[in-house]
Amino acid sequence: MSTFNIAIIGAGPAGCMLTRLLLQAQTTSPPSSTPLKITIFEAESSPNFRAQGGTLDLHPKTGLAAMKAAGLYDEFLKYARFDGSAMRICDKNLKTYFSLSASSDGNPEIDRFQLRTMLLAGLPEGSVTWGFKLDGVEEEGGKLQLQFGNGEVRGGFDLAVGADGGWSRTRRFVDEVQRPVFSGISKYALTIPDVVVRAPEVAKLVNRGSLFAFGDGKSVTGQQLGEGGVDVGLFVQFDEPPREPLGKEEVEGMFADWSEGIRGMIRKAEMEVKVYNLHHLPEGYRWEHRKGVTLLGDAAHLMTPFAGEGVNFAFEDAMKLSKVILEGVKNGSEAMDQGIKAFEDDMFERAIHAQKMTNGMMGDMFFTKGAPRTSMQSWLVRRVSFDIRENWWAPVAYPFLYAVFYGGYSVLRLFY
Repeated sequence: MSTFNIAIIGAGPAGCMLTRLLLQAQTTSPPSSTPLKITIFEAESSPNFRAQGGTLDLHPKTGLAAMKAAGLYDEFLKYARFDGSAMRICDKNLKTYFSLSASSDGNPEIDRFQLRTMLLAGLPEGSVTWGFKLDGVEEEGGKLQLQFGNGEVRGGFDLAVGADGGWSRTRRFVDEVQRPVFSGISKYALTIPDVVVRAPEVAKLVNRGSLFAFGDGKSVTGQQLGEGGVDVGLFVQFDEPPREPLGKEEVEGMFADWSEGIRGMIRKAEMEVKVYNLHHLPEGYRWEHRKGVTLLGDAAHLMTPFAGEGVNFAFEDAMKLSKVILEGVKNGSEAMDQGIKAFEDDMFERAIHAQKMTNGMMGDMFFTKGAPRTSMQSWLVRRVSFDIRENWWAPVAYPFLYAVFYGGYSVLRLFY
């Protein structure tokens, strides 16, 4: 029986989740089913090549649904922090404009390092070929041939899936031109280890959840990490990505007139500063379908992190694409190609909604004068509208959302 040979480019959350879903389905398939051979190629030399810093939350219909479909939900619960769903949005003087208490019904947090470690552990040993950075894709005799930066060439693939992030090399096979666009914002990431001991005042501010402070087109965030530290993010604007990152003292000086509590959080951060120039793909981005190659996750629809949709959207992609692949293997190459094109068209439409929300929320807090005081209502309307959009009653609810949030914050500003 012939084997369907799949190359997945990238061992990040999207690539690992897709692999796990496909292998999980294979274990329950009839013996007559066409077997899958899946190889993940990862540019990094090892799982610990670079720090997987920060934390993220998983959403019920996307991230958590994928965990359950992959048979990893019980393992996820070992690391999940439901108390991490506590959130506070304030201005640079720590004046609160929105807050949520921790809830068992909230979106649980998990450290990025823990998530990736769990996903890799859920794959058979040897699933990932490390140190293979994709250089190019070629078609040869109805199969795909992959060329790598180390000089290696691997061929005989029926399908290549690009899960290699925002600067995807796989994407260049379907679109030679488009590159991510700088958002105008850079993140300087620091960490306070063992926060309860080293900075109890910061632990109180973060409250085992997340603190988001905005003002003057900048932001400072503090997010609880699973091992007891706090991830501190300093977000500042630049016209273009700086050629040389600023030092910690230079960035700290940009927040000189902020609350002492926030400045204290910056000062207590001891770890080496990491700099991320935040890029995104254009809103509504799509490519012309090419047989045998597709993309998912950041490779397909890179967004800034200001709505928390990146990994959740990638996991939804993985669930949808895994079903298409399994159906295509049963029904033949033409059905596979039609299914993947339909998957891409659906993904493009889904992505537009997430991109609009993300870009809008970024604009509300970074590019609106007086934010968050002047823009909190718009930020909330975007978030809630996105979350309820698939319900039949959503169109009826939208006018009430506007009335409640815009009316409520108009009154609040008179007295607060």
